[in-house]
Amino acid sequence: MKLIYQVLVSLICFIYLLEVESSTSKSVEENLNSKWSYCFEFTWLGPDYDNSTQYNSTCADYLEESGAKGIPCNPPFVITYNGTFPDMDYLWKYHKSSIVCRRSSGQVCARYAYYYNGAMTNATYMCTKVQVVGEEPVRKGCFTQKINDFEVEVCACVSGQGLYKPCNLHF
Repeated sequence: MKLIYQVLVSLICFIYLLEVESSTSKSVEENLNSKWSYCFEFTWLGPDYDNSTQYNSTCADYLEESGAKGIPCNPPFVITYNGTFPDMDYLWKYHKSSIVCRRSSGQVCARYAYYYNGAMTNATYMCTKVQVVGEEPVRKGCFTQKINDFEVEVCACVSGQGLYKPCNLHF
């Protein structure tokens, strides 16, 4: 019975977090629980998308269109006015309730990014587990791998508890 109660309380908290209004920082700060640790969670579609882009698709659609199967993608999508990398401080200040995930035990905050010719082409932020094959789980650091003409970078960190900016802001 206690386990069912804990699951129900967790589900109610999760649903409540999803329903938090993002209109003011104060209402978000009142609703996000400071005993948890948060990470950024969204996908920046990259420099090919800007304020003229009308994009109403899912992650599955995006991955199929871009030919990038098997890579992480998490809504919401972030598209900047001029296609540049998002201003993370702005996102945190004005949209924190819609771009965070609550990090659970064993998870880290991560960014999975693609680079082509030295320029970032897209990035996905998330709560996840990271492990290098044959090694212990990764708690912090960045790892890169060359795949054809692209370089893939995965960075991980662990945010502290509370309403501080998630650590995956700083990659």
